[in-house]
Amino acid sequence: MFTPSAALRSKTWHPALILCGRRSPCYIISVKRLRICQFITELQPAGAERCVYELARRLDRERFDVQVSALRGGAVAERLEQAGIGVTVLNARNKLDLSVLPRLAKLLRRERIDLLHTHLFHADFVGRIAAGLVGVRNLVHTVHAAEACFRPWQYAWARMTANRCSRIICVSRSVRDHHARKSHLPLWRYEVIYNGIDADVYAPNPQRREELRRQWGVGDDEILIAFVGRLDYQKNLPMLLDAFGCLRQSRNDIHLVIAGDGPEAPVLEEFLRDQSGSVIWLGRTDDVPGLLSAADIFVHPSRGEGFGLSAAEAMAAGLPVIGTRVPGLTELIEEGVSGALIDSEDIDALTTTINQLADNRNERMRLGAAGQKRIKERFSIEANVTAHERLYENVCQHR
Repeated sequence: MFTPSAALRSKTWHPALILCGRRSPCYIISVKRLRICQFITELQPAGAERCVYELARRLDRERFDVQVSALRGGAVAERLEQAGIGVTVLNARNKLDLSVLPRLAKLLRRERIDLLHTHLFHADFVGRIAAGLVGVRNLVHTVHAAEACFRPWQYAWARMTANRCSRIICVSRSVRDHHARKSHLPLWRYEVIYNGIDADVYAPNPQRREELRRQWGVGDDEILIAFVGRLDYQKNLPMLLDAFGCLRQSRNDIHLVIAGDGPEAPVLEEFLRDQSGSVIWLGRTDDVPGLLSAADIFVHPSRGEGFGLSAAEAMAAGLPVIGTRVPGLTELIEEGVSGALIDSEDIDALTTTINQLADNRNERMRLGAAGQKRIKERFSIEANVTAHERLYENVCQHR
């Protein structure tokens, strides 16, 4: 709650001397908006980039002046500009192009940035150096995933420059525990802020469902499975493809829609040669809400997740979600209550679970309703933004 005494103690407010009349001046508390720069590696459509987009456009404009910068551009830059957010793309030649340092340092100094918020390792690497060069004292960094690959230099960097970072934000407890274990940093340096979902955006749309299913050749009584995500090793699309291939041998009332692109796209292309007509591959799409409205079951067969943003969006859409028992997803999905969980790489279990849900509409409705309720209560975008606003103000007041 705002009070004059609290305002005077805070570094985000200041007293201004205003002449109110001939005899005596009076003091008015005026607002100094915190100037925030969200800095990310690139702005291609993906999970971390969606988080930056939602956060930048939802922060309270009366308390925060926010802009976004990135080492490299992408489609999200245009969406941010359309939302009235200033965007600066540094056009780095690669993710570790240190020649962009002077440009970033100049930006931070010119815009008088109070707090730099970095996302993903390469932006954090460049960002911490630039912030140190121009004296930006407040810096927070978000870790969006528990890295499965062997990259010890990332944790060494976090440890060596810990005093330059006010707080490390993690999108789940499992990501925090993984990063703390690898970096050997104390838990007090971390803050868990779960990713947030705007459930209204993913509300089921019966008209869009009918349109897309007709367009894709999926009958009203047939089952449509959905997958949304980057086509890479961690997302483990081949597990779903193997299970779907098994299902098609025994039933022809089941279809699969896939949204995403990435390095494992050739695997999908080869699979499509044998499953033409039953699999729809959209590539990257902006109509994820429509896709989810059209689907009956969502499968997230990941080998590891920081949070599982696509699975959370499917839950918000009221879909039953089948995920794997990996950190991140186990915090999101309550097994048997708001979704189904299977062991990673267990193709037989995935096949069986899809089969059971395909034959039981009531169970699909039960799991979908419980998942939707869980997203609204535990993982709302409003809670995510509020937690970031509180952290920004606390960091800037106490540094």
